[in-house]
Amino acid sequence: MADKWGRRLFTAGAVFLVLLGLVHGLSFFEKPIAHNETETQLFDLAANYKFNVMGSMRTYDNFMRGFSISFMLACLVLGTLGLALRGERPALLKTVALITAAWLAAMTAVSLRYFFVFPTTCLVIGLVIFVLSWIKLPGEARVG
Repeated sequence: MADKWGRRLFTAGAVFLVLLGLVHGLSFFEKPIAHNETETQLFDLAANYKFNVMGSMRTYDNFMRGFSISFMLACLVLGTLGLALRGERPALLKTVALITAAWLAAMTAVSLRYFFVFPTTCLVIGLVIFVLSWIKLPGEARVG
């Protein structure tokens, strides 16, 4: 019975990560709206002021967009991997659930320091699902 709930939670966590990646991707379709002159200047500098990073001219916006795309891809890849593996043996799912939970725990720690409540809440939800999956999935039977 624990295997059944563990698989369900693992699958739910994988679906949640794919959805999280897709929702995060929506942010790439809309430009931020400046509410005052200071924000207008800030957005202009972030998008247009280039500085030398090891011989490559980049803007602050380049870094932010790149890290944001990396997070989206990580969610999509881990979620898709979970969906692809959901029918495998429980011990493998338990290991993948633990690795995914560790990644989500690290991301939650970063989010608590640098982000706001919505992304932190999403990361905590994913973390809880994968931790519960890890708890419910049986481990490898040891002989001898």
